[in-house]
Amino acid sequence: MIIKRYTLLLSLLACMPFFAAAQTLQDTINKIDALFEKVNQHTPGVSVMVSRNGQTLYHKHKGMADLEHGAPITDSTRIEAGSVSKQFTATAVLLLIREGKIGLDDDVRKYIPELPTYEKTITVRHLLNHTSGLKDWGVIASIAGWPRGTRVYTNSLALDYITKQPTLNNTPGDEYIYSNSNYTLLTFIAERVSGQKLADFTRERIFKPLGMHSTSWRTDFRKIVPHRAIGYSKSGDGHEMDMPFENTYGHAALLTTVADLDKWNSSWKNSPIGGDALLKLRTEQGLLNNGDTIEYAGGVFMKTYNGRPVVSHTGATAGYRAVLSYFPETSLSIVYLSNDTSLPTTKTGNSIAALFFGEEKSAKKPQEEKKADSYVLKEEALAEYQGRYISTACDGELQASVKNGSLLLLSKSNRNRRLKPAAKDSFSQGTGNTILFERDKQGTVTGFYISVPRARNVWFQRIKN
Repeated sequence: MIIKRYTLLLSLLACMPFFAAAQTLQDTINKIDALFEKVNQHTPGVSVMVSRNGQTLYHKHKGMADLEHGAPITDSTRIEAGSVSKQFTATAVLLLIREGKIGLDDDVRKYIPELPTYEKTITVRHLLNHTSGLKDWGVIASIAGWPRGTRVYTNSLALDYITKQPTLNNTPGDEYIYSNSNYTLLTFIAERVSGQKLADFTRERIFKPLGMHSTSWRTDFRKIVPHRAIGYSKSGDGHEMDMPFENTYGHAALLTTVADLDKWNSSWKNSPIGGDALLKLRTEQGLLNNGDTIEYAGGVFMKTYNGRPVVSHTGATAGYRAVLSYFPETSLSIVYLSNDTSLPTTKTGNSIAALFFGEEKSAKKPQEEKKADSYVLKEEALAEYQGRYISTACDGELQASVKNGSLLLLSKSNRNRRLKPAAKDSFSQGTGNTILFERDKQGTVTGFYISVPRARNVWFQRIKN
């Protein structure tokens, strides 16, 4: 493990307000170490950095960047940050807004004319706050049987999925529904307006000014990136590679180090790029049509932890995980990166924060609802749902068939969904996944709407064999 301690006594004095009377900085270091006691030279690893006012309190790496070649995680190791990347895309767009090149309340179709005309206008602000109603392109692809990781997705292919959607999840501005499609479109807007690729724009306008020299975007997964950690997932008693073999970026795909992200965290206070005016835009929370304020701002959540404001986001892409948190009242920065899906992400971030601010008070658990009686359909009743169904919205085909008394949906990629009857013409499949069959006036099944988290009412039309 690599340890960096700068003027230990000064660090301790600087942090005294955050520690319990009997807790020293060394106690805190030991407790952070304990969070990763199961990480070793035979497992993927973690990289953690905690600082206050630019002074490092904790900076360690543990475990392996590459299990095959026995390469440990070091200061130089670059790990993908998942959706932590969104705040950099947001800032790129907000810089262009500050320059008057983009309007915060402009119609998105001004920049993305390929987008369908919906009943209500989608604005740039809606994209930033995840209130546009756009269905998540990755979820749409998954419905068709090709989830992320099964194809080489590109931003152009993602845009194609987005522009094929005849409907939205909700009226723009009515709800907050997290969707990667928002940040894919923001990436296109930034590139089309600036005339630069997002990688070039952010390098010149964000990374270089902040000294983030080890940060870049994965725009081509085949490109050699020095010191890149391999992503891993748990497999039996060991691990297997879990890499994002795709070329989508903007919503994710930032390759970086904890030291670079710590520099970025300082910009939430000092705002060396864009000044206070840009900082205000970056931290402005979304407002719904009904007047409610949501937690999401410019690519980050504006939350509280034990009553203390915190700017934060987590990330997950393939085998990579990330946590980025900044507490403006105390100038405390927490950065966590890992190349191991089996390690808890949000829990780890909260566990580190708890060492400085105490355990967060748990919300009162809601009472469990009584489970409704199961709705049963006999095999002969299920037979009328059998057939082929196609969707132009997700460019996919599903086959409904009955097997062993259950209705199955099978995709061309041989991905099976076992459906559970819920009511007449209604089925469920896992948490939040529903399938509602439609009939014509003669009572013949004509198709179904499938709804999953981040993508509601995706239509599949029944076709003749």
